[in-house]
Amino acid sequence: MLADILILLAANALYVVGFYLCVQDGMLLGFITKYGQRLGYWFNPIGGCVTCMASLHSWPYLYLYGLDLLFMPYMFMLAASGTAIYNKYFAE
Repeated sequence: MLADILILLAANALYVVGFYLCVQDGMLLGFITKYGQRLGYWFNPIGGCVTCMASLHSWPYLYLYGLDLLFMPYMFMLAASGTAIYNKYFAE
């Protein structure tokens, strides 16, 4: 089960970073940011901040395993790994 969760974490982190990159201005889904910024700070979990997106985009874990004791640590690890991937390879 731990190996499955780690694989899910890696895939989920890549999904979060990929989604974040796709909603930037000039990209295919840039209109999401254009209209989403009207939400202000509340847009961050949707697509405005890689770290913040872990709170909303950890839904694959909830779908597969439900709300259990590992959900919060999973969400924290997703925030850390997504941010690390983004900072290492995509931040300017």
